[in-house]
Amino acid sequence: MSNTKFIDDFFKFLTLLFWPIVWYNYVVIPKIETEIFMFTVFTLFSIIYIFLLLYNFKKFDKIVVLYKVSTLVTFIVFLCSYLLFSKNIILLFVKLVFIFVYFYISYIKNFKYKMNEGVVGILSALMLITITFSY
Repeated sequence: MSNTKFIDDFFKFLTLLFWPIVWYNYVVIPKIETEIFMFTVFTLFSIIYIFLLLYNFKKFDKIVVLYKVSTLVTFIVFLCSYLLFSKNIILLFVKLVFIFVYFYISYIKNFKYKMNEGVVGILSALMLITITFSY
């Protein structure tokens, strides 16, 4: 397994780990200990991934690195605001800024660089905004 394939698969794993956490908190009424555990695990894996990605920065296009980092940072801020501090208005504004940046980078990746992964980012950002305002 090449190093870039491992990094890409790890990113897919983190993306697939994020959505069940959101679903679990939306459907089930979890304890605060469970929410803290889920947030901590996702954040630790994401930080490890970001360091791994930045260490191998030269193997990827700049837009790919920017997209992946913005995705994970947006997911971390969203989970922090969604799971731990759901009544914090300042964190809500920070979350909306990060979602907007994630949407913009995904838009650039899709339409300027013609990389179809940007469509996933656009749809994810729209879904995050929907969850933010419906919760």
